Amino acid sequence: MLCHLKGDGIPIVKSFGYNNNYNILVMELLSNSLEDLFQKQKRHFSLKTTCMLGIQMIDRIEWVHNKLIIHRDIKPDNFVMGRNDKSHIVYILDFGLSKKYWSTKNNCHIKFSQNKKLTGTARYASINALKGCEQSRRDDLEAIGYVLIYFLKGSLPWQGLKVNRREDRYKKIYEKKKETSAQELCNQLPKEFEEYVKYTRNLDFESKPDYDFLRGLLRNVLDKNNYKYDYFFDWFSEKPLINNDNLNLDNYNDENNNNIIEGINGNYINTEGIDSKNDKNNGNNIDINRIDTDDANYNVPIPNLSEDKKKNGDKKKDKDKGKDKDKDSKKKCVIF
Repeated sequence: MLCHLKGDGIPIVKSFGYNNNYNILVMELLSNSLEDLFQKQKRHFSLKTTCMLGIQMIDRIEWVHNKLIIHRDIKPDNFVMGRNDKSHIVYILDFGLSKKYWSTKNNCHIKFSQNKKLTGTARYASINALKGCEQSRRDDLEAIGYVLIYFLKGSLPWQGLKVNRREDRYKKIYEKKKETSAQELCNQLPKEFEEYVKYTRNLDFESKPDYDFLRGLLRNVLDKNNYKYDYFFDWFSEKPLINNDNLNLDNYNDENNNNIIEGINGNYINTEGIDSKNDKNNGNNIDINRIDTDDANYNVPIPNLSEDKKKNGDKKKDKDKGKDKDKDSKKKCVIF
């Protein structure tokens, strides 16, 4: 999935494969999630920070949608900031619940259906998703709207509802969210946020959203308040050093961009240049038509990972015991 979505604000995949019973994914190291930063800022983001984040979040979800995928779990935890020279860039994560909204086989949008179980996080899920409707692009964007209001107000009207069962909780949230008008939800906020909520709530199932219009609403808020889009977020102590003449995120790549993991012995697959549809040379096919990767079998040469050694001297002893004993040693998953 990450290889297919490769682009602006998508974590770079360094390597992926399996080792015995473990799936292994090595990806770009990122910083704090927006939820973590929100908590550190005492559960409040300024209007400027919220709008700048919102514009990037819309950028990310538009990119995902252009790849014929819907995220289906929009929440602050699934957006994180980059590190070092990318500290001002918002990344989108966790595509475990993602799904194709467009059939490339039939060249058409998926069909509308009802009586679906909720997929995603109830707090930010769209009204239609809570109602049990099949999700589409409109639902991701509506959820982003709720996230932005959450950043500004610190909470949403449907938080903290007292219920006994999870099913009752979803129903209560749905009822409260449905009866809360955009005007009431965005009370004391700039009018643009009310327009955002109204627009996303009124989108048809198959409609292509006007991403430029939604970004424009947030830019209007910045302009009206004389805020510069300078990436100076609330948690920064000083403005990040950015070349204003070159703000295209396409140019943000790892140094040398060679996708080699240093300090680890073994052969890792280089994901640069992989055709997302088919890689005939090594047989590592990535089927973007199938989001469920539980049964995926990527035949990638990954070194065996034995149990952590208690002492450094054990490593030398293990080499003398031969390969046969190494095969019997217990393996575990290591996250880099």
